[in-house]
Amino acid sequence: MKIFSFKRIAMALAILWGMSLAVSAQDYSFPVKFQGQKPVITDFVSAILSGEELGEYFGHLSDQWQRRQKGQKTMGTWTVDAKNGFVRYEEVIKNADENSHNTCEFCYWNCVDNRHKLVATSARLFWDGRPVDTEHTGLQFYVYDTETRRMEAVPQGFFGMEIDVPGREVAHYNLPQVGKDITVTAFPSSQYQGKKEILIDCKWDGMHFHQQGRPGQKLSFEDGPIGPKETWEDYDVSLRIVDEQGAKPGYEAIVRDRDGKTLQVLEGRTEDRPMDMERFGNVIEKDINFDYIPDLLICLGGMKVTDQTFQYYDAWIAEDGPNGRTFTLYKPFRDISNAEIDPAYKRVLSHYMARDGSFTYLSKVWKNGILTEDGKSWNVPKKLEIE
Repeated sequence: MKIFSFKRIAMALAILWGMSLAVSAQDYSFPVKFQGQKPVITDFVSAILSGEELGEYFGHLSDQWQRRQKGQKTMGTWTVDAKNGFVRYEEVIKNADENSHNTCEFCYWNCVDNRHKLVATSARLFWDGRPVDTEHTGLQFYVYDTETRRMEAVPQGFFGMEIDVPGREVAHYNLPQVGKDITVTAFPSSQYQGKKEILIDCKWDGMHFHQQGRPGQKLSFEDGPIGPKETWEDYDVSLRIVDEQGAKPGYEAIVRDRDGKTLQVLEGRTEDRPMDMERFGNVIEKDINFDYIPDLLICLGGMKVTDQTFQYYDAWIAEDGPNGRTFTLYKPFRDISNAEIDPAYKRVLSHYMARDGSFTYLSKVWKNGILTEDGKSWNVPKKLEIE
């Protein structure tokens, strides 16, 4: 019986649709079984391909993986590079009904905090020599926690891998067998036929990927300059500073929704006058407690310490109730210096610059509604860029 056979191009699209593997299910996690002190790439592959709802393509891949593990012949070719933590599956079908070439790669990276590993899968499909994709890309990330020995699916945007190339129709992600960086190939849509593919190098820094184009290439198939990426925020905030010259300056912020309806007026004051007022009153929209409801950070200003300035914030946590969305001030947040929200690992980071110019990071996590230190800290040579 032919398990992986495409009768129509629509069938191919449906198969790639199933690659996302519960992208939207943020609570989806599963154990990783292994022998020895730590898991290897084959343990991660087995864990991913043992899920209950894999979809047609990954279901087929799971069957082929099990056959390989039993020493049986498979329809495609498996490449397992245990030393470099890399696995690839390739299957080519050419007959009267079908001309397809599908590839799936697996690899992982060690994270700079020494606790987590980032695991990725990337599936690519060519049909009649043309790249095929859906509105979803073929890249999926999982975060493995060495303490819980569980892995959780997370959106690729958490790691800086959303590809914004105007005029592209398909993006293929090539995972590294050697090295740490992902190479993305963006293919033009039909209206830009004749234009060459665009290659984007995504550099791994131990926490996130940073995109950079190849020399001489524009990151767009469209003519003319590339405008700023469109953003759609949940709130419109009007803020004014009160008693700016007083001992305890404060702010009043009117928060409106997308339709212009006033949700709440936020009022706050500093405990003492900040020494650096440059950013006092800046508003940042973030999901601070990772409940998928956007919250607000309001900068209280900075405190200069030797050769650096520590920034502090008020955190207003949003909650949906019977009377609509409301905001509550979480006062302990203002004690965190240089706070940064890290949605990929669901934690709040603070950092400071050491004497040698490196950066030390400290981690806090939410437990029963309280932001608590988890005892994790690490040092990196340069400041992390957290999306």
